[in-house]
Amino acid sequence: MLAVDRLKRIEELLVENGSVMISNLSELLNVSEETIRRDLEKLEKKSKLRRVRGGAYLPEVSDHEVPIGIRENIFLEEKELIGKKCVELIEEGECIMLDSSTTALHIAQNLNISKKKATIITNSVKIAYEFQNSRNIELICLGGTLRKCTSSFVGYITTDSLEKLSADKAFVSCTSINVDFGVTDNHELESVVRKNMLMNSVKKYLVIDYTKFDTPAINKICELSDLDAIITDKKIPKQYQDDLIKNEVEVIIASDDGR
Repeated sequence: MLAVDRLKRIEELLVENGSVMISNLSELLNVSEETIRRDLEKLEKKSKLRRVRGGAYLPEVSDHEVPIGIRENIFLEEKELIGKKCVELIEEGECIMLDSSTTALHIAQNLNISKKKATIITNSVKIAYEFQNSRNIELICLGGTLRKCTSSFVGYITTDSLEKLSADKAFVSCTSINVDFGVTDNHELESVVRKNMLMNSVKKYLVIDYTKFDTPAINKICELSDLDAIITDKKIPKQYQDDLIKNEVEVIIASDDGR
């Protein structure tokens, strides 16, 4: 297949599916993954797509979130480590809030494996499916407006429901964490859900991989000082360590070697 035909086919797949994975394109088009990366770079320069680690997607004007189909397939090892560490912190019979992040999905999967009894409150469709046949989990699903790119419910119905609920612990993620601006998110309605989950829980945990220590996103979730702990996969940058120590926020490293 000629390069021009390959680029056209990639564009067609993007229109059909909204996102593409490099590994799938490599197999489908019978070229190396490096060739696909160069193709995606060319298309990005023409504003045809937005590249992320492992693939690319068509960004919506009103929603800058990377589609869940891509996020589920990147940083898998890091998310799995974080998921296992979080389950260690969940006590038998506790009530837990989980957001719609793919890291929270790994928490849910590991909790299911653990057979611990718990009540789960979530706005995630995928987490709800994870527990649909569980005998150990009492599941409370937050309704609302379905945000398709994240398979989550958001909006006034969601937050109104949260105001009537409380939990022992909340595990939420974010788009970015910043020393000056705190915990932030790309999506306004998702940020409000996460903020409410933290506010209505006794223990407040932020679950993030090492890539989230970056420039702030648009919508603020909370201050760093509002958190009890951050659970991440690697040792965090020095400037964050100093600020978190000052605000009495515990840092829990989930990597195998603790570094």
